[in-house]
Amino acid sequence: MSIYLTKVLALFALPLGWALLFGLAALLLVAFGRRRAAAWVIALQLGLLWGCGMPWTAARLTVWSEAAYPPAALEQNPVADVAIVLGGAVGAVGDPPVENLSGASDRVLRAARLFRAAKVKQVLAVGGNQPWLGGSVPEAEAMRDLLVEWGVPREAVFTETRSENTRENALFAADIVRAQGWERMLLVTSAAHMGRAVGSFRAVGLDVIPSPTDYGVVELAPLDLLDFLPDSRAFEETSAVVREVIGAWFYRWRGWLV
Repeated sequence: MSIYLTKVLALFALPLGWALLFGLAALLLVAFGRRRAAAWVIALQLGLLWGCGMPWTAARLTVWSEAAYPPAALEQNPVADVAIVLGGAVGAVGDPPVENLSGASDRVLRAARLFRAAKVKQVLAVGGNQPWLGGSVPEAEAMRDLLVEWGVPREAVFTETRSENTRENALFAADIVRAQGWERMLLVTSAAHMGRAVGSFRAVGLDVIPSPTDYGVVELAPLDLLDFLPDSRAFEETSAVVREVIGAWFYRWRGWLV
């Protein structure tokens, strides 16, 4: 299945996709004279958008998605041969390219800090470019430049530049790990993504040790009236959790998780 088809199908499994389908269903019902049924469908659509857009919903789903991998100080990480840091964190735009960090750039910082704390001797930056994003610089190379800027010697950074998803991250990284003879590996990615990432790497024979970062919510704040008013950021956070759950189901169905 192509990555494009996977992304299109995933859209209709996310809250925005559900809302679009509800809207199309309401239009069809109106076209066939079923106005009362259409009104109920629209009510469901609005309820979905409101519920998924509440900070109350987003915060609780985020805490649930990250609970299996609580925050750990650098000192709590064991010494390993390499830190494998996954992409989705930094890009390069323009010509000449200019850095473009995302919220997940904590991953790259975590890897740099692990190296500076002498927890690892090398860092493997993993990630190519999504086909629809274009760009001449694979993400792993942009991550390498950032790691070097943050104190990791260039000769200590390895790159994997072909992978486009978590499954390929694991497959292509495994080739480099085996070629280098690394035996003990820290895996650095976002806490919410760590479960699928660890399962993917173990499925290809790499028994990685999680070193999570990029937390959305560490602990729930006291309730506030604004928690029940929808906003776009909360809707995005809810969608991110749903996307990760769907991704885990799909990977498990394909036999890509251990």
